[in-house]
Amino acid sequence: MSSPPIAEEFDTQRQAVAAIPLFKSLAPEEIASLAGLLKETTFQDGETIFHENEPGDAMYIVRRGRVRIWTRDADTNEVTLALLEAGAFFGELAVLDGGERSATATCTIESELYRLSQKDFHSFMLAHPAVAVDMIRHIGLRLRQTNQIVSERITRNVNDEMEERMTFGERIADRVATFGGSWTFIFIFGGVLVAWMALNTYIAWARTGNPADPNGAFDPFPFIALNLLLSSLAAFQAPIIMMSQNRSATKDRLAAENDFKVNLKSEQMLQDLTRSMRRLQNDQMEELRALVRQRSSDESIHTQVAGTSESANTRG
Repeated sequence: MSSPPIAEEFDTQRQAVAAIPLFKSLAPEEIASLAGLLKETTFQDGETIFHENEPGDAMYIVRRGRVRIWTRDADTNEVTLALLEAGAFFGELAVLDGGERSATATCTIESELYRLSQKDFHSFMLAHPAVAVDMIRHIGLRLRQTNQIVSERITRNVNDEMEERMTFGERIADRVATFGGSWTFIFIFGGVLVAWMALNTYIAWARTGNPADPNGAFDPFPFIALNLLLSSLAAFQAPIIMMSQNRSATKDRLAAENDFKVNLKSEQMLQDLTRSMRRLQNDQMEELRALVRQRSSDESIHTQVAGTSESANTRG
């Protein structure tokens, strides 16, 4: 009496597996075989599927719901790496290399997942290389997305941290440096110089007829007061600009250090992925060697049986 519900449930599971993009290249009988390996589990909203640094014993496929993959940064802030919905898979890296979980997985709504154990996962990947290739492609895409998220977050954190630490004097120094290095400053400063010299020359010429007469204008040629003003301005402006440059150098150094960390993390993830693929390839070769040895043994037994039968027929 329980067979029809079980058969109906298996058929539903098989249809759900066939709708997953990762398994679109499988034949119907292969999908049925895979459906028999999957264990359906349900998680509530906010429930954690696995924690970071836990040993990986299975991978998961989202049948319904949404799963958040996240980790914590150096400041213990949560960083969301991905939001996975129906058809997506996760937890495959720890299953591939036998290591620890690289992130935490939590359901954001009530979700139904398919669980594939590590042993069944390895066996299925070895038997279906096309699926393994598709999985590698998805892992590479996810690696690029994670690298971009980490890079953008680190850059943003450097800028935010520097902005929060800025004092009032440093903000003034930045504005002075920005204004002092602009065309607006050059045009205004040039206009003031020309106007100063032209006005003093005109006044001295009008009063004494001699632009260099010290009694002709408030700053006659060679414009000593103007030179004093320019020297004072340069004396104050130079250290202010250096303060701003030093702060910019500090920001650039922090950004370079964080870029190095991002690149190092990406390299480590690529190395882990490469090791996982090599391990999968070695397992595949071992299985192939076992099949060859088994076939050779069967052929040897068949030859012996055939030889025994022929000898018996000859004696008969």
